[in-house]
Amino acid sequence: MTTPRRAAGLVLALVVPLAACGSPGGAADPTASPGPWTTRAVARGDLVSTTTASGEVGHGTATTVAARVPGTVTWLAPVGSTVATGQPVYAIDARPVVRLPGAVPAWRDLGPSSADGLDVHQLEQALTDLGHTAGLDLTVDVDWTGVTTAAVRRWQRSLGVTPTGTVRLGDVLFTPRDVRVDEHLEDLGALVEPGAPVLSLGETQRVVTVVLRTSQAALAPVGAVASLTLSDGSVTAGTVTATTVVTVDEQPQLLVTIAPGEAGLDALAEGTPVEVGLDQTVVTDVLVVPVTALVALADGGYGVQRVEPDGTSQYVPVTTGAFAGTSVEVSGGEVDEGDDVVVTP
Repeated sequence: MTTPRRAAGLVLALVVPLAACGSPGGAADPTASPGPWTTRAVARGDLVSTTTASGEVGHGTATTVAARVPGTVTWLAPVGSTVATGQPVYAIDARPVVRLPGAVPAWRDLGPSSADGLDVHQLEQALTDLGHTAGLDLTVDVDWTGVTTAAVRRWQRSLGVTPTGTVRLGDVLFTPRDVRVDEHLEDLGALVEPGAPVLSLGETQRVVTVVLRTSQAALAPVGAVASLTLSDGSVTAGTVTATTVVTVDEQPQLLVTIAPGEAGLDALAEGTPVEVGLDQTVVTDVLVVPVTALVALADGGYGVQRVEPDGTSQYVPVTTGAFAGTSVEVSGGEVDEGDDVVVTP
C-alpha cells in the first residue's frame, strides 16, 4: 500500500495487489493494522452548500418618488428622516403628500364615484388606524361609501387642507413600511411637472446589500436565511427581504437586500463591508463523510478506510454523489450511519 497523498483537493491512497509488493498470493489485502488515526463518523442528513459573497451596510435600494401633479415644491422631509404612517413626504403648492401603508401604489383619484379596489381598502384601513373613523361605523373593504367620504373629510381637516371628501392622485404615497428619506432630487421652490423626480426613499433600518449573478437567484429567494459576518468577526443571522435586477458594468446582476435579525447594524457606518453566506440544500437525507475521508482505489473509483470494531481498518468502495464545501455524499452499502472512517487531518 502506498502512502496516502493529496491531489486535486482529495486524499488519494492507492490500494494495490500484494503481489505488486512481493506477496506470494497475488490477492489484495484490504485491511490495515491499527494506527493513530483521526476518524469521523458517517452521518445522515442534508448536504448544504454555502456560497459567500461580499456585501455592504446601507439602507437598501433607494426608490425614486416622482411628482404626480404640477406645481412648486414647498416642503421636503429632511434627508435621513423617517416618514411614518400619516406623515408628509413632501408638499406641492403647500399641499402635503402623505405616506400611508399599502402595497398597491396610488394610481387614480379616489372618491364616491370610484370603482371598488384594493386602493380603497388601503385608504380605509389607514384612516381607521389613524383614528379618523371613530364613531363612524366604517367597514374596511374595497367599496367607497358615504362613511368613507366622512372619514376622508376628518383626515383632511387634520392636515389643514380643504375637506373635499375626495383624494386626488398625488395626495397620498402608499408604501408597505415606514421609509427613510435618502436624497432630495429637487430643491425647495423648484417648479415640477408630473413625472419629475422629487426625492428618493429607502429602508429605515440598516440592511446589507450584495450583488450576485442572475444565475444565482436560487441562492437568495425572499425569506431565505443568510449569515452575516461582520468586520469584528461576529456572526449574525439575516433574512432576504428583496431582490432586484440591476445593471452593473452593462451586465444584468441581482441586487439582494438582507435585513439583520435581533443584532442590528445601526452601529455600523454606511458602506461597512460584510461577508454574506447563503445556504442552498443540495440533497436531503443522505450519508455524508468529509471529503478528506475519500481514497482512490487501484481498480478505479473511490473508497473509505472504515474502522472495524477490533481496531483494524478496511478499505471499502463507495459511490460518491453531491459535493458541498468539505463534505460529500456517499452510498454503496459498505458504510452505514455511525461507522467511523479515517480522515486526513
